[in-house]
Amino acid sequence: MSQIQEDLICEIIRLSQTNLLDKKCANMSCETQEQVAVDWIRKNAANYRVDFHSRLDSYSASKLGEILKALTGTGKDLNDILEEMESSSISKG
Repeated sequence: MSQIQEDLICEIIRLSQTNLLDKKCANMSCETQEQVAVDWIRKNAANYRVDFHSRLDSYSASKLGEILKALTGTGKDLNDILEEMESSSISKG
């Protein structure tokens, strides 16, 4: 894997985690948001990174760029994006 692909995967995962936490904490007080985020990071962040890194490992740099763009433009997380990609490839196939 190239350094570009590795960097893209790291940024995709970081942005996905941010989007996911933003959705989880959308209607909470600031103090509650902070506690929910800290708890989620403590319990889930490492597994989230490992799981998605292995899932994204096989994608080309251009496809990773598309995923990053989708995450940036929509506020969705990787589960949402990958499900959409899989369903659209199934319907095309």
